[in-house]
Amino acid sequence: MGGTDEGLSEVTAVIRTARLVLRAPAPEDAAAIYATYASDPEATRFMGWPRHEKVSTTEWFVSMSAHEWRSYGTGTYLVFVGDTLVGSTGLHVDTKTPGEVATGYILGKAHWGHGYATEACRAMVELARARGDHRIGAYCHADHAASARVLEKSGLGFQGIRPRYVVFPNLGPELADVRVYALDL
Repeated sequence: MGGTDEGLSEVTAVIRTARLVLRAPAPEDAAAIYATYASDPEATRFMGWPRHEKVSTTEWFVSMSAHEWRSYGTGTYLVFVGDTLVGSTGLHVDTKTPGEVATGYILGKAHWGHGYATEACRAMVELARARGDHRIGAYCHADHAASARVLEKSGLGFQGIRPRYVVFPNLGPELADVRVYALDL
């Protein structure tokens, strides 16, 4: 596993859970991110960003993640089991509402069904609490039952359906309904 970028907090640069190690992406992670999940049509189906067609897109993502970390002291976390990359999660600052953060997650399909997404999402809830944030939120496609279960098992409460809220580019160009979740910390 690679190192951490300058400017990362020592407290949040690496997070360890019972089975996972979470850390910020490094440039040398781009190929593994691309191969594990970012280029996979099934893994990215319900994501709010387009599937990566080239590893250069993933390299750009890693660069933007480093910028987010430098700007806000948090951002995308890669999720590892041992030295194996299984996916990513993150804690993203809402710049319009101080104290509010958002989370999300994606796993490579070879790693589905082991509880890793829930474990990683719970770690993000605890990180938000430790940072002093007052609310964490997330949303998922209204038809993505597995993602809804992850959010519920992570302690976020269902807030309702937001109709025609966002485009999921891997599903098509239409605005889609989302299930909104949040937790006051």
